[in-house]
Amino acid sequence: MADGALALLMSLITPLLEKNPAKALATPGSAFVFSMSRVIVLAFAGAMLRQMWHSGVGGWPDATLSIAIVLALPLLGALDRASPEQVLALGGALIGRFGIGEARVAGWGNNGEPNRFDNHR
Repeated sequence: MADGALALLMSLITPLLEKNPAKALATPGSAFVFSMSRVIVLAFAGAMLRQMWHSGVGGWPDATLSIAIVLALPLLGALDRASPEQVLALGGALIGRFGIGEARVAGWGNNGEPNRFDNHR
């Protein structure tokens, strides 16, 4: 019974452990080193799953956020292997796009009626 419980516990926490040996060896005296980024992704995925369980998928924003959560762990693994300069270049490329271009108007307009230019076919 105890062996089965230990095997179940190990299978649950293994994905959350730090995969980088340098980080794992930097903390002497501890048996397990949890990856904070993996714990955050798991918590965010749990919150998103709970939201979708209660109210369903509300459209493209919810679906896009769910896709981003699924892709977060492979992206974190790739960023772990990248050099700091490459990580900063990627962050600069992503953030550097904010504020470029015109803002889109959300909704139907000021009066709540559909616009004559909308095509709902």
